[in-house]
Amino acid sequence: MKRAVVTGAAGFIGSHLCTKLLEDEIEVVGIDSASSTEKLDYIGRNANFELINEQIEQVDLKKIIKKADAVFHLACGVRPNEEWNDIEDKVKQHIHSTRLLIQAMPSKSVKLIYASSYDVYGKKSGKVTETSSANPETLFGLIKLTEENYIRMAAANHPVSYVILRFPTIYGPWQPVEMTFQQIINVNEQERDTMDIQKDSITEDVIYVDDAVRALRLAAEKGEKRTIYNIGSGTSGEWRKGLKLLSIKEEDFPKEKRNMVVAGEKAQQELGFQSNIDIEEGLKRQIQHTVQRRKNGG
Repeated sequence: MKRAVVTGAAGFIGSHLCTKLLEDEIEVVGIDSASSTEKLDYIGRNANFELINEQIEQVDLKKIIKKADAVFHLACGVRPNEEWNDIEDKVKQHIHSTRLLIQAMPSKSVKLIYASSYDVYGKKSGKVTETSSANPETLFGLIKLTEENYIRMAAANHPVSYVILRFPTIYGPWQPVEMTFQQIINVNEQERDTMDIQKDSITEDVIYVDDAVRALRLAAEKGEKRTIYNIGSGTSGEWRKGLKLLSIKEEDFPKEKRNMVVAGEKAQQELGFQSNIDIEEGLKRQIQHTVQRRKNGG
């Protein structure tokens, strides 16, 4: 891979992905209409990086994608725990953006990597694989499943190669403030016994952002065309273990309504993916990043 396009480049995962691609001397065009591009400030002067700070609809996608080897579609205007508001408009908006990307992809071998979520499965019990039925119970999950289905449908009529990655909760430096780990890190340890913990929409598993980025890279380089992979830590109970490491008492843990185990064997076998960063090290890095930002006035 010599050139990549990243939508949602200024976001949590997107900024980490852009950084890693640039470290590996891959040219990157980032697309993001975010009002703040702080996460990209320290790579903004890299000669191999171009940020287009506009809506996808305003971008000449054919020109940008023409020379790309992979398009990483990470842009999403809905947060995992967002309320069920303006459903029809939000679904239409996301499908429109995805349609424009696919229509701009040339007939040559450009691979579309789409970042989806365990949220597409909804509440299940037992083992869940990529072929398990989907039944999202969050707006975020509905958006992700709708885009997945559109990509698969469009691929039947358009020469597009795609890989869909379904992720658990992702944590690490720059994790959004509404996510559980970052909520806890942002308060003093003395306050944690009394805080009202807002639970992530996915608590079955969690992986560090660098591992998520590596999964995206592997999907671009090794992933089978037109397929779906579950991405996970390979270890059970990582999310709840993270709460313990953050000094939350077990009796204060949010109650669980499901008992789902999402299988990641397919990604291990076909992509060679396995999680490298354990929860202790990952949280240490996230805490250090938060402390440093506070010192810098961030």
